[in-house]
Amino acid sequence: MARYGQASLAVLLALAVATFLDSYGIPTAFATMLLAVVFSVWRFGIGAGLLAAILAIASIRFFFLQPLHSLDPFALPDENVRRLLLYTESILLLWLLGSALRRGQSRLERSEAYLADAQALSRTGSISFFAPDAEIFWSAETYRVFGFGKEVSPSVRRMLDRIHPEDVNTARSGFYGLAEPVQRIELEHRIVMQDASVKHLNILGKAEREKDGRLRISAAVMDITEARRTAELLRKSQAELAHVTRLTTMGELVASIAHEINQPLGAMKLHAQSGLRWLDRKPPELERAEMSLNRIIDNAVRAEGLIAKIRAMAKKQEVESVPVDLNHLVGDVMELLKGEAHERGVACQIDLEPSLGEVRGDPIQLQQIVVNFLMNGFDAMAATPREEREITIRSRNRGNEVIFDVRDAGPGIQRGAEGLLFDAFFTTKAHGMGMGLSICRSIAESHQGRIEAFNNDDRGATFRLTLPQSEISK
Repeated sequence: MARYGQASLAVLLALAVATFLDSYGIPTAFATMLLAVVFSVWRFGIGAGLLAAILAIASIRFFFLQPLHSLDPFALPDENVRRLLLYTESILLLWLLGSALRRGQSRLERSEAYLADAQALSRTGSISFFAPDAEIFWSAETYRVFGFGKEVSPSVRRMLDRIHPEDVNTARSGFYGLAEPVQRIELEHRIVMQDASVKHLNILGKAEREKDGRLRISAAVMDITEARRTAELLRKSQAELAHVTRLTTMGELVASIAHEINQPLGAMKLHAQSGLRWLDRKPPELERAEMSLNRIIDNAVRAEGLIAKIRAMAKKQEVESVPVDLNHLVGDVMELLKGEAHERGVACQIDLEPSLGEVRGDPIQLQQIVVNFLMNGFDAMAATPREEREITIRSRNRGNEVIFDVRDAGPGIQRGAEGLLFDAFFTTKAHGMGMGLSICRSIAESHQGRIEAFNNDDRGATFRLTLPQSEISK
Protein backbone atom coordinates (compact mmCIF):
# COMPACT_ATOMS: atom_id res chain seq x y z
CA MET A 1 0.00 0.00 0.00
CA ALA A 2 2.90 2.35 0.64
CA ARG A 3 3.82 2.26 -3.06
CA TYR A 4 0.32 3.44 -4.04
CA GLY A 5 0.51 6.25 -1.52
CA GLN A 6 3.91 7.30 -2.84
CA ALA A 7 2.61 7.26 -6.44
CA SER A 8 -0.32 9.47 -5.37
CA LEU A 9 2.07 11.84 -3.67
CA ALA A 10 4.16 12.05 -6.85
CA VAL A 11 1.03 13.10 -8.81
CA LEU A 12 0.17 15.70 -6.15
CA LEU A 13 3.66 17.18 -6.32
CA ALA A 14 3.45 17.27 -10.12
CA LEU A 15 0.04 18.95 -9.85
CA ALA A 16 1.44 21.57 -7.49
CA VAL A 17 4.31 22.32 -9.89
CA ALA A 18 1.96 22.48 -12.90
CA THR A 19 -0.49 24.75 -11.08
CA PHE A 20 2.31 27.08 -10.01
CA LEU A 21 3.72 27.31 -13.53
CA ASP A 22 0.23 27.71 -15.03
CA SER A 23 -0.38 30.73 -12.80
CA TYR A 24 2.53 32.39 -14.63
CA GLY A 25 1.14 31.47 -18.02
CA ILE A 26 3.42 28.44 -18.55
CA PRO A 27 1.16 25.54 -19.66
CA THR A 28 3.11 22.49 -18.48
CA ALA A 29 0.34 20.40 -16.89
CA PHE A 30 0.39 17.65 -19.49
CA ALA A 31 4.17 17.27 -19.57
CA THR A 32 4.45 17.37 -15.78
CA MET A 33 1.79 14.71 -15.34
CA LEU A 34 3.50 12.51 -17.92
CA LEU A 35 6.71 12.72 -15.89
CA ALA A 36 4.81 11.80 -12.70
CA VAL A 37 3.34 8.70 -14.39
CA VAL A 38 6.69 7.58 -15.80
CA PHE A 39 8.37 8.09 -12.43
CA SER A 40 5.64 6.17 -10.59
CA VAL A 41 5.75 3.19 -12.99
CA TRP A 42 9.54 2.99 -12.83
CA ARG A 43 9.92 3.62 -9.12
CA PHE A 44 6.81 2.09 -7.52
CA GLY A 45 5.62 -0.57 -9.96
CA ILE A 46 2.99 -1.19 -12.60
CA GLY A 47 -0.08 -1.05 -10.31
CA ALA A 48 1.04 2.14 -8.61
CA GLY A 49 1.82 3.59 -12.05
CA LEU A 50 -1.74 2.86 -13.21
CA LEU A 51 -3.11 4.70 -10.17
CA ALA A 52 -0.82 7.62 -11.00
CA ALA A 53 -2.10 7.64 -14.61
CA ILE A 54 -5.73 7.75 -13.48
CA LEU A 55 -5.01 10.54 -10.98
CA ALA A 56 -3.09 12.46 -13.63
CA ILE A 57 -5.99 12.28 -16.12
CA ALA A 58 -8.45 13.34 -13.44
CA SER A 59 -6.20 16.21 -12.34
CA ILE A 60 -5.88 17.55 -15.89
CA ARG A 61 -9.67 17.46 -16.31
CA PHE A 62 -10.39 18.97 -12.89
CA PHE A 63 -7.78 21.74 -12.77
CA PHE A 64 -6.82 22.63 -16.32
CA LEU A 65 -9.79 22.11 -18.71
CA GLN A 66 -12.82 24.42 -18.82
CA PRO A 67 -15.18 24.26 -17.06
CA LEU A 68 -12.79 23.85 -14.09
CA HIS A 69 -13.34 21.89 -10.90
CA SER A 70 -15.51 19.25 -12.55
CA LEU A 71 -14.84 15.65 -13.49
CA ASP A 72 -17.79 15.47 -15.91
CA PRO A 73 -16.31 14.92 -19.39
CA PHE A 74 -19.67 15.68 -21.03
CA ALA A 75 -19.57 19.22 -19.69
CA LEU A 76 -16.50 19.93 -21.83
CA PRO A 77 -16.78 21.68 -25.17
CA ASP A 78 -15.82 19.62 -28.19
CA GLU A 79 -12.31 21.03 -28.43
CA ASN A 80 -11.53 20.23 -24.78
CA VAL A 81 -13.07 16.76 -25.18
CA ARG A 82 -10.58 16.07 -27.96
CA ARG A 83 -7.76 17.44 -25.82
CA LEU A 84 -8.80 15.25 -22.86
CA LEU A 85 -8.97 12.16 -25.08
CA LEU A 86 -5.53 12.98 -26.49
CA TYR A 87 -4.09 13.45 -23.00
CA THR A 88 -5.75 10.25 -21.78
CA GLU A 89 -4.44 8.17 -24.70
CA SER A 90 -0.95 9.60 -24.33
CA ILE A 91 -0.80 9.00 -20.58
CA LEU A 92 -2.16 5.43 -20.84
CA LEU A 93 0.19 4.66 -23.74
CA LEU A 94 3.12 5.93 -21.75
CA TRP A 95 1.97 3.83 -18.81
CA LEU A 96 1.84 0.73 -21.06
CA LEU A 97 5.33 1.40 -22.39
CA GLY A 98 6.65 2.01 -18.89
CA SER A 99 4.96 -1.18 -17.67
CA ALA A 100 6.60 -3.19 -20.45
CA LEU A 101 9.99 -1.74 -19.58
CA ARG A 102 9.37 -2.38 -15.91
CA ARG A 103 8.48 -6.03 -16.56
CA GLY A 104 11.55 -6.42 -18.75
CA GLN A 105 13.72 -4.86 -16.06
CA SER A 106 12.21 -7.12 -13.40
CA ARG A 107 12.84 -10.21 -15.50
CA LEU A 108 16.40 -9.07 -16.13
CA GLU A 109 16.97 -8.45 -12.42
CA ARG A 110 15.54 -11.87 -11.55
CA SER A 111 17.72 -13.51 -14.20
CA GLU A 112 20.77 -11.70 -12.88
CA ALA A 113 19.88 -12.75 -9.33
CA TYR A 114 19.41 -16.39 -10.38
CA LEU A 115 22.70 -16.27 -12.30
CA ALA A 116 24.50 -14.70 -9.34
CA ASP A 117 23.09 -17.39 -7.02
CA ALA A 118 24.06 -20.17 -9.43
CA GLN A 119 27.55 -18.76 -9.80
CA ALA A 120 27.94 -18.43 -6.04
CA LEU A 121 26.75 -22.00 -5.44
CA SER A 122 28.99 -23.45 -8.15
CA ARG A 123 31.86 -21.04 -7.38
CA THR A 124 31.90 -20.05 -11.04
CA GLY A 125 32.46 -16.51 -12.22
CA SER A 126 32.29 -15.07 -15.72
CA ILE A 127 34.77 -12.87 -17.57
CA SER A 128 34.51 -11.06 -20.88
CA PHE A 129 37.05 -8.66 -22.33
CA PHE A 130 38.50 -7.37 -25.55
CA ALA A 131 42.16 -8.25 -25.97
CA PRO A 132 44.54 -7.14 -24.82
CA ASP A 133 42.92 -5.17 -21.97
CA ALA A 134 39.84 -3.14 -22.85
CA GLU A 135 36.14 -3.06 -21.94
CA ILE A 136 36.49 -5.86 -19.42
CA PHE A 137 33.56 -7.29 -17.45
CA TRP A 138 33.64 -9.41 -14.29
CA SER A 139 30.65 -10.99 -12.62
CA ALA A 140 30.19 -10.60 -8.87
CA GLU A 141 31.46 -14.14 -8.29
CA THR A 142 34.65 -13.40 -10.23
CA TYR A 143 35.48 -10.71 -7.66
CA ARG A 144 35.16 -13.34 -4.93
CA VAL A 145 37.13 -15.99 -6.82
CA PHE A 146 40.08 -13.63 -7.32
CA GLY A 147 39.68 -12.06 -3.89
CA PHE A 148 39.05 -8.50 -5.05
CA GLY A 149 36.73 -5.98 -3.43
CA LYS A 150 33.94 -4.37 -5.43
CA GLU A 151 35.83 -1.07 -5.38
CA VAL A 152 38.57 -2.60 -7.58
CA SER A 153 38.27 -1.87 -11.30
CA PRO A 154 38.42 -5.05 -13.42
CA SER A 155 41.54 -5.52 -15.53
CA VAL A 156 43.56 -8.34 -17.10
CA ARG A 157 46.65 -7.03 -15.37
CA ARG A 158 45.07 -7.48 -11.93
CA MET A 159 44.17 -11.08 -12.79
CA LEU A 160 47.69 -11.79 -14.04
CA ASP A 161 49.13 -10.37 -10.82
CA ARG A 162 47.20 -13.03 -8.90
CA ILE A 163 48.48 -16.01 -10.94
CA HIS A 164 51.02 -18.37 -9.39
CA PRO A 165 54.52 -17.57 -10.73
CA GLU A 166 54.92 -21.11 -12.09
CA ASP A 167 51.67 -20.84 -14.08
CA VAL A 168 51.96 -17.31 -15.49
CA ASN A 169 53.37 -18.26 -18.90
CA THR A 170 50.86 -21.06 -19.41
CA ALA A 171 47.94 -18.87 -18.34
CA ARG A 172 49.04 -15.95 -20.51
CA SER A 173 49.50 -18.06 -23.66
CA GLY A 174 46.36 -20.12 -23.04
CA PHE A 175 43.87 -17.39 -22.09
CA TYR A 176 44.86 -13.96 -20.82
CA GLY A 177 47.19 -13.03 -23.65
CA LEU A 178 45.44 -14.54 -26.69
CA ALA A 179 45.84 -12.72 -29.98
CA GLU A 180 43.94 -15.06 -32.32
CA PRO A 181 40.45 -16.65 -32.21
CA VAL A 182 40.12 -19.99 -30.41
CA GLN A 183 37.00 -22.15 -30.61
CA ARG A 184 37.45 -23.75 -27.20
CA ILE A 185 39.63 -22.64 -24.31
CA GLU A 186 40.23 -25.12 -21.50
CA LEU A 187 42.86 -24.25 -18.93
CA GLU A 188 43.74 -24.86 -15.30
CA HIS A 189 46.07 -22.69 -13.27
CA ARG A 190 46.71 -21.55 -9.71
CA ILE A 191 46.32 -18.12 -8.16
CA VAL A 192 47.91 -16.82 -4.97
CA MET A 193 45.64 -14.85 -2.65
CA GLN A 194 46.65 -11.98 -0.40
CA ASP A 195 46.93 -14.33 2.60
CA ALA A 196 49.34 -16.54 0.55
CA SER A 197 46.75 -19.31 0.18
CA VAL A 198 46.56 -21.00 -3.22
CA LYS A 199 43.44 -21.59 -5.30
CA HIS A 200 43.04 -23.84 -8.33
CA LEU A 201 40.99 -22.38 -11.19
CA ASN A 202 39.44 -24.07 -14.20
CA ILE A 203 38.74 -21.80 -17.19
CA LEU A 204 36.39 -22.73 -20.03
CA GLY A 205 35.77 -20.22 -22.78
CA LYS A 206 36.36 -19.05 -26.34
CA ALA A 207 37.94 -16.18 -28.27
CA GLU A 208 35.98 -14.67 -31.17
CA ARG A 209 36.78 -11.98 -33.72
CA GLU A 210 34.15 -9.20 -33.71
CA LYS A 211 32.99 -7.39 -36.87
CA ASP A 212 35.11 -4.40 -35.94
CA GLY A 213 38.20 -6.64 -35.90
CA ARG A 214 38.67 -6.74 -32.13
CA LEU A 215 39.18 -10.07 -30.34
CA ARG A 216 36.57 -10.73 -27.65
CA ILE A 217 37.47 -13.37 -25.05
CA SER A 218 34.71 -14.81 -22.84
CA ALA A 219 35.00 -17.54 -20.24
CA ALA A 220 33.61 -19.15 -17.14
CA VAL A 221 36.08 -19.25 -14.24
CA MET A 222 35.48 -22.02 -11.70
CA ASP A 223 37.14 -22.31 -8.32
CA ILE A 224 38.01 -26.04 -8.15
CA THR A 225 40.18 -25.84 -5.04
CA GLU A 226 37.78 -27.89 -2.91
CA ALA A 227 37.27 -30.39 -5.71
CA ARG A 228 41.04 -30.80 -6.03
CA ARG A 229 41.40 -31.23 -2.28
CA THR A 230 38.56 -33.76 -2.19
CA ALA A 231 40.04 -35.68 -5.12
CA GLU A 232 43.41 -35.82 -3.39
CA LEU A 233 41.82 -37.06 -0.16
CA LEU A 234 39.89 -39.67 -2.14
CA ARG A 235 43.08 -40.78 -3.89
CA LYS A 236 44.83 -41.16 -0.54
CA SER A 237 41.85 -43.05 0.90
CA GLN A 238 41.82 -45.40 -2.06
CA ALA A 239 45.54 -45.97 -1.65
CA GLU A 240 45.03 -46.72 2.05
CA LEU A 241 42.19 -49.12 1.27
CA ALA A 242 44.20 -50.81 -1.46
CA HIS A 243 47.06 -51.26 1.00
CA VAL A 244 44.74 -52.77 3.61
CA THR A 245 43.31 -55.11 0.98
CA ARG A 246 46.80 -56.24 0.01
CA LEU A 247 47.60 -56.94 3.64
CA THR A 248 44.33 -58.88 4.00
CA THR A 249 45.24 -60.95 0.97
CA MET A 250 48.70 -61.56 2.38
CA GLY A 251 47.11 -62.72 5.62
CA GLU A 252 45.10 -65.29 3.70
CA LEU A 253 48.30 -66.49 2.03
CA VAL A 254 50.44 -66.76 5.17
CA ALA A 255 50.27 -70.56 5.29
CA SER A 256 51.09 -70.87 1.60
CA ILE A 257 53.96 -68.38 1.84
CA ALA A 258 55.36 -70.10 4.91
CA HIS A 259 55.28 -73.37 2.97
CA GLU A 260 57.15 -71.76 0.06
CA ILE A 261 59.84 -70.32 2.31
CA ASN A 262 60.16 -73.53 4.29
CA GLN A 263 61.15 -75.41 1.15
CA PRO A 264 64.42 -73.51 0.52
CA LEU A 265 65.08 -73.32 4.28
CA GLY A 266 64.66 -77.09 4.59
CA ALA A 267 66.87 -77.65 1.56
CA MET A 268 69.55 -75.38 3.06
CA LYS A 269 69.50 -77.43 6.26
CA LEU A 270 69.88 -80.72 4.37
CA HIS A 271 72.71 -79.41 2.19
CA ALA A 272 74.48 -77.97 5.24
CA GLN A 273 74.30 -81.35 6.98
CA SER A 274 75.53 -83.04 3.81
CA GLY A 275 78.41 -80.58 3.55
CA LEU A 276 79.46 -81.31 7.14
CA ARG A 277 79.45 -85.03 6.39
CA TRP A 278 81.62 -84.53 3.29
CA LEU A 279 84.06 -82.48 5.37
CA ASP A 280 84.19 -85.17 8.11
CA ARG A 281 85.39 -87.78 5.62
CA LYS A 282 89.02 -88.94 5.81
CA PRO A 283 90.19 -87.35 3.61
CA PRO A 284 87.50 -84.58 3.24
CA GLU A 285 85.60 -84.64 -0.06
CA LEU A 286 86.01 -80.96 -0.83
CA GLU A 287 84.33 -81.00 -4.25
CA ARG A 288 81.11 -82.45 -2.84
CA ALA A 289 81.29 -80.11 0.13
CA GLU A 290 81.65 -77.18 -2.29
CA MET A 291 78.64 -78.46 -4.23
CA SER A 292 76.59 -78.53 -1.02
CA LEU A 293 77.64 -74.98 -0.17
CA ASN A 294 76.66 -73.79 -3.65
CA ARG A 295 73.24 -75.42 -3.23
CA ILE A 296 72.88 -73.68 0.13
CA ILE A 297 73.63 -70.37 -1.60
CA ASP A 298 71.11 -71.11 -4.38
CA ASN A 299 68.36 -71.87 -1.87
CA ALA A 300 69.25 -68.81 0.20
CA VAL A 301 68.91 -66.66 -2.91
CA ARG A 302 65.57 -68.31 -3.66
CA ALA A 303 64.29 -67.64 -0.12
CA GLU A 304 65.58 -64.08 -0.29
CA GLY A 305 63.71 -63.56 -3.57
CA LEU A 306 60.47 -64.88 -2.09
CA ILE A 307 60.77 -62.62 0.96
CA ALA A 308 61.56 -59.61 -1.27
CA LYS A 309 58.42 -60.23 -3.34
CA ILE A 310 56.29 -60.55 -0.19
CA ARG A 311 57.75 -57.34 1.24
CA ALA A 312 57.18 -55.51 -2.05
CA MET A 313 53.53 -56.51 -2.14
CA ALA A 314 52.95 -55.55 1.50
CA LYS A 315 54.91 -52.32 1.22
CA LYS A 316 53.02 -49.03 1.43
CA GLN A 317 54.40 -46.55 -1.05
CA GLU A 318 53.40 -43.76 -3.40
CA VAL A 319 52.07 -44.77 -6.80
CA GLU A 320 54.81 -44.88 -9.41
CA SER A 321 54.69 -45.16 -13.17
CA VAL A 322 57.40 -47.32 -14.75
CA PRO A 323 57.56 -49.76 -17.68
CA VAL A 324 56.08 -53.09 -16.58
CA ASP A 325 56.43 -56.51 -18.23
CA LEU A 326 53.15 -58.27 -17.37
CA ASN A 327 54.61 -61.67 -18.19
CA HIS A 328 57.40 -61.17 -15.66
CA LEU A 329 54.90 -59.86 -13.13
CA VAL A 330 52.73 -62.96 -13.62
CA GLY A 331 55.77 -65.13 -12.99
CA ASP A 332 56.40 -63.38 -9.67
CA VAL A 333 52.78 -63.81 -8.61
CA MET A 334 52.73 -67.48 -9.59
CA GLU A 335 55.80 -68.07 -7.45
CA LEU A 336 53.98 -66.51 -4.50
CA LEU A 337 50.77 -68.50 -5.08
CA LYS A 338 52.32 -71.81 -6.07
CA GLY A 339 51.85 -73.27 -2.61
CA GLU A 340 48.28 -71.98 -2.41
CA ALA A 341 47.43 -73.56 -5.76
CA HIS A 342 48.98 -76.86 -4.67
CA GLU A 343 47.11 -76.80 -1.37
CA ARG A 344 43.77 -76.28 -3.17
CA GLY A 345 44.55 -78.81 -5.89
CA VAL A 346 44.43 -76.25 -8.71
CA ALA A 347 46.37 -76.87 -11.91
CA CYS A 348 47.71 -73.65 -13.41
CA GLN A 349 48.06 -73.47 -17.19
CA ILE A 350 50.21 -70.53 -18.31
CA ASP A 351 49.89 -69.23 -21.88
CA LEU A 352 51.87 -66.01 -22.17
CA GLU A 353 52.74 -64.29 -25.45
CA PRO A 354 56.56 -64.09 -25.60
CA SER A 355 56.63 -60.73 -27.40
CA LEU A 356 54.08 -59.12 -25.10
CA GLY A 357 54.28 -55.34 -25.19
CA GLU A 358 55.21 -53.44 -22.05
CA VAL A 359 52.66 -51.34 -20.18
CA ARG A 360 53.32 -48.34 -17.99
CA GLY A 361 52.16 -48.23 -14.41
CA ASP A 362 52.75 -49.18 -10.81
CA PRO A 363 53.98 -52.80 -10.61
CA ILE A 364 52.71 -53.35 -7.07
CA GLN A 365 49.20 -52.19 -7.94
CA LEU A 366 49.12 -54.28 -11.13
CA GLN A 367 50.38 -57.24 -9.14
CA GLN A 368 47.45 -56.71 -6.78
CA ILE A 369 45.02 -57.12 -9.71
CA VAL A 370 46.69 -60.37 -10.81
CA VAL A 371 46.65 -61.77 -7.25
CA ASN A 372 42.99 -60.81 -6.85
CA PHE A 373 42.00 -62.46 -10.15
CA LEU A 374 43.81 -65.67 -9.22
CA MET A 375 42.50 -65.83 -5.65
CA ASN A 376 38.95 -65.26 -6.92
CA GLY A 377 39.46 -68.11 -9.37
CA PHE A 378 40.74 -70.38 -6.59
CA ASP A 379 37.73 -69.50 -4.42
CA ALA A 380 35.29 -69.99 -7.31
CA MET A 381 36.42 -73.61 -7.76
CA ALA A 382 36.03 -74.61 -4.11
CA ALA A 383 33.03 -76.81 -5.01
CA THR A 384 34.51 -78.08 -8.30
CA PRO A 385 35.81 -81.68 -8.25
CA ARG A 386 39.53 -81.61 -7.45
CA GLU A 387 40.58 -83.24 -10.70
CA GLU A 388 38.74 -80.54 -12.71
CA ARG A 389 40.17 -77.49 -10.93
CA GLU A 390 42.15 -75.59 -13.53
CA ILE A 391 43.21 -71.98 -13.96
CA THR A 392 44.38 -70.68 -17.33
CA ILE A 393 46.50 -67.54 -17.32
CA ARG A 394 46.84 -65.92 -20.74
CA SER A 395 48.40 -62.75 -22.15
CA ARG A 396 48.10 -61.35 -25.66
CA ASN A 397 48.82 -58.25 -27.71
CA ARG A 398 45.77 -56.70 -29.37
CA GLY A 399 46.48 -53.62 -31.44
CA ASN A 400 47.94 -51.01 -29.09
CA GLU A 401 46.68 -52.84 -26.00
CA VAL A 402 47.76 -55.71 -23.79
CA ILE A 403 45.14 -58.27 -22.72
CA PHE A 404 45.58 -60.36 -19.57
CA ASP A 405 43.01 -63.10 -18.84
CA VAL A 406 42.46 -65.43 -15.88
CA ARG A 407 40.03 -68.23 -16.76
CA ASP A 408 38.67 -70.59 -14.09
CA ALA A 409 36.61 -73.78 -14.17
CA GLY A 410 34.09 -72.81 -11.51
CA PRO A 411 30.32 -72.35 -11.73
CA GLY A 412 30.60 -68.95 -13.47
CA ILE A 413 29.10 -65.58 -12.57
CA GLN A 414 25.64 -65.75 -11.04
CA ARG A 415 22.76 -64.41 -13.10
CA GLY A 416 22.07 -60.80 -12.18
CA ALA A 417 25.53 -60.25 -10.67
CA GLU A 418 27.32 -59.37 -13.92
CA GLY A 419 26.85 -55.63 -13.53
CA LEU A 420 27.57 -55.59 -9.79
CA LEU A 421 30.87 -57.46 -9.52
CA PHE A 422 33.00 -54.31 -9.52
CA ASP A 423 30.77 -52.29 -7.20
CA ALA A 424 32.10 -51.52 -3.73
CA PHE A 425 30.87 -53.87 -0.97
CA PHE A 426 29.26 -56.32 -3.40
CA THR A 427 30.49 -59.87 -2.79
CA THR A 428 29.40 -63.43 -3.52
CA LYS A 429 31.65 -64.86 -0.79
CA ALA A 430 30.33 -65.68 2.65
CA HIS A 431 33.16 -63.82 4.38
CA GLY A 432 34.19 -61.38 1.64
CA MET A 433 34.50 -57.61 2.09
CA GLY A 434 33.39 -56.78 -1.45
CA MET A 435 36.29 -54.38 -2.01
CA GLY A 436 38.83 -56.43 -3.99
CA LEU A 437 37.36 -56.08 -7.46
CA SER A 438 36.23 -52.51 -6.80
CA ILE A 439 39.81 -51.56 -5.97
CA CYS A 440 41.03 -53.48 -9.02
CA ARG A 441 38.73 -51.42 -11.22
CA SER A 442 40.03 -48.17 -9.67
CA ILE A 443 43.61 -49.31 -10.26
CA ALA A 444 42.86 -50.26 -13.87
CA GLU A 445 41.15 -46.94 -14.60
CA SER A 446 44.02 -44.99 -13.03
CA HIS A 447 46.26 -46.80 -15.57
CA GLN A 448 43.92 -45.77 -18.45
CA GLY A 449 42.78 -49.38 -18.67
CA ARG A 450 39.69 -51.40 -17.82
CA ILE A 451 38.67 -54.71 -16.31
CA GLU A 452 35.73 -56.91 -17.18
CA ALA A 453 34.33 -60.30 -16.30
CA PHE A 454 32.20 -62.70 -18.33
CA ASN A 455 31.11 -66.33 -18.35
CA ASN A 456 32.89 -68.77 -20.63
CA ASP A 457 31.01 -70.72 -23.29
CA ASP A 458 31.62 -74.08 -21.60
CA ARG A 459 32.06 -73.41 -17.88
CA GLY A 460 33.60 -71.01 -15.45
CA ALA A 461 34.33 -67.32 -15.87
CA THR A 462 37.09 -65.13 -17.26
CA PHE A 463 38.40 -61.98 -15.62
CA ARG A 464 40.17 -59.69 -18.06
CA LEU A 465 42.53 -56.76 -17.61
CA THR A 466 43.14 -54.50 -20.63
CA LEU A 467 45.91 -51.91 -20.55
CA PRO A 468 47.38 -49.58 -23.20
CA GLN A 469 50.87 -50.41 -24.36
CA SER A 470 53.55 -47.92 -23.43
CA GLU A 471 54.88 -45.71 -26.22
CA ILE A 472 58.20 -47.55 -26.13
CA SER A 473 56.53 -50.88 -26.96
CA LYS A 474 54.51 -49.57 -29.93
